[in-house]
Amino acid sequence: MMLLRNMPPALDRYKKMGGVLDFAVFGDVDDTEQDTLAAIPQTLRRFRTFDESRLRALGWRPVGRTGFFGEWYDPESGMLLKAGTHRTADGSTIHNPTFTSLDDLNIVSGSTPIPEVGSGGQFAYSFVWGLDGKPGEIQMLFEEIRDFILPIDEQSVMMDWSSPHLPEVSDYFTDGMEWWGVFLFSIYVPTLRQLTIIAGSTTD
Repeated sequence: MMLLRNMPPALDRYKKMGGVLDFAVFGDVDDTEQDTLAAIPQTLRRFRTFDESRLRALGWRPVGRTGFFGEWYDPESGMLLKAGTHRTADGSTIHNPTFTSLDDLNIVSGSTPIPEVGSGGQFAYSFVWGLDGKPGEIQMLFEEIRDFILPIDEQSVMMDWSSPHLPEVSDYFTDGMEWWGVFLFSIYVPTLRQLTIIAGSTTD
């Protein structure tokens, strides 16, 4: 198993735009729990403690594309959504608008549901958090990264390690428990022997 250093430029742009998720991609990986457990701490930033045995005990659950992307994503169109009900400057009320439509809208108020901390899934929600850019640009960035970690026409095995108990695994996850959330996913592409780890934990 080797950590890939030559990463897509989209991941660098994601960080420069304020994205808070951490991504690490590994090649020459066998589809084993041990390989995944070894890869996870190599993905986390700003941590002092990591308890592999506790993470193994908490375990993981398989997740399909709908569960992985969550409520901020339309699986049919592939579009990011701004989940919730919002009011525009012209007095219209819109529900779950796509990001691409927001370039031409001026939202003045609204309510957006925040997923329950550690409940699992919700990659799209965690992806857009903190990003500074036009909604259409964020959609394009999302598509580039999505298609890299989940290559089109390739079978992928997605596992969700998210849990409200992740701070017991590593202090990396402590901040997100305040309200934003904690996220931990592994995605394995058998034909490429490629493993992607995605982790997230932040506060305001």
